[in-house]
Amino acid sequence: MNIKKRCNKIGCKEFISIAETYCKDHDNHNNKVYEQIRTSTEEGRKYKRFYDTKEWRTLRYQTLLNAGFICEICGVREATIGDHVIPTKVRWDLRLDKNNVQAVCSECHNKKTEEDKMEYGI
Repeated sequence: MNIKKRCNKIGCKEFISIAETYCKDHDNHNNKVYEQIRTSTEEGRKYKRFYDTKEWRTLRYQTLLNAGFICEICGVREATIGDHVIPTKVRWDLRLDKNNVQAVCSECHNKKTEEDKMEYGI
């Protein structure tokens, strides 16, 4: 049985597989909205420029490689994110310090981000 549902984009009437969230036309919708919000301020544009640099991408990849692509927090799931131990909003000067970057999975990253917001008031 092939169960279908509507695309989650408001107003879209496209039917998709029950396992999907958006149709092919709106598949990148959340990323686009996030990027628009993120780059709407000068501070946001500064962070975007940093995360697009070769230096950051190299450090991030090396960190993931050194950890064997295993999350350094839970030790179980696949690490796909290079996370700043001390957030860049708190210590911008540590943004390229290899000792301030850890390999984490998305679940642990989301949890740590919420903890950082509470701890640092960001």
